[in-house]
Amino acid sequence: MTEPVDTEPVDNEPVDKEPVDKEPVGYARAVAELDRILAELEDPAIDVDQLAARVRRAAELIELCRSRIANARMDVEQVVTALDETYPARADSE
Repeated sequence: MTEPVDTEPVDNEPVDKEPVDKEPVGYARAVAELDRILAELEDPAIDVDQLAARVRRAAELIELCRSRIANARMDVEQVVTALDETYPARADSE
């Protein structure tokens, strides 16, 4: 006979870890979560067991934000390039 599996969350797991089937975290939500994590890390009473998990989550969020910024930069550059090709600069030397 097998023992029942404990489904209760472990105390040192991040509470706002995203479920697999949920939509990805948006940039603004990631920044807000980073702000909360920073506040937790600045608290001298932080549980050392939670420290590594919170730093790991912060690293994931930072990577997500960097990726979103890079993608946005590429999108803007593509739009500007398309506009430059459609509306070339006029020579004002006439």
